[in-house]
Amino acid sequence: MEIEYELTADDLYAFQWRAAFKSPRGRRDRRKPYVYWFLALLIMAIVPAIGSDGFVIARVNFTFLAVTFPVVALMQWLIYRRLMRRGIRGPLKELAPNKGQLGRHKVVLNEGELIESTAVGESRTLWAGVDRVEQNQEYIFIYTQPHAAHIIPKRAFNNAQAAESFYQLARISKEGAA
Repeated sequence: MEIEYELTADDLYAFQWRAAFKSPRGRRDRRKPYVYWFLALLIMAIVPAIGSDGFVIARVNFTFLAVTFPVVALMQWLIYRRLMRRGIRGPLKELAPNKGQLGRHKVVLNEGELIESTAVGESRTLWAGVDRVEQNQEYIFIYTQPHAAHIIPKRAFNNAQAAESFYQLARISKEGAA
């Protein structure tokens, strides 16, 4: 099965955004700062309870923790999203069309391998070398490494059934090689 499509900067952005926010590692990495903030604020709430007469739990400021943590968590969320957006968009501005990543792509699935062609090269990957095959509403992702994938927009297909059959063929080919 063969598909030709145009890969845009928006497609690469969507892939990177998905990796940052939907992947297990991305979710785990995003949780860490919240834990650190909570622990730091918890320490600040406990410090007033330590005095010359020892630790008095009644002096632990749980109100401070209950009010401050949601505010800090919201700020962390907003700042992280903004920095992530900038971090993804920045390198994408430097990509030139038809130099490999952006531009025309052709992906061919056959029994033994996956072949991708662009204006500047061609890659062949045996199905045993494919890490995984995933999809979402707009894309099919054929991962050749845990962090790198062929991004195939579903808009390239004539209809949803053609996209689904392409996805199923890739998934079955990958499973058959494992």
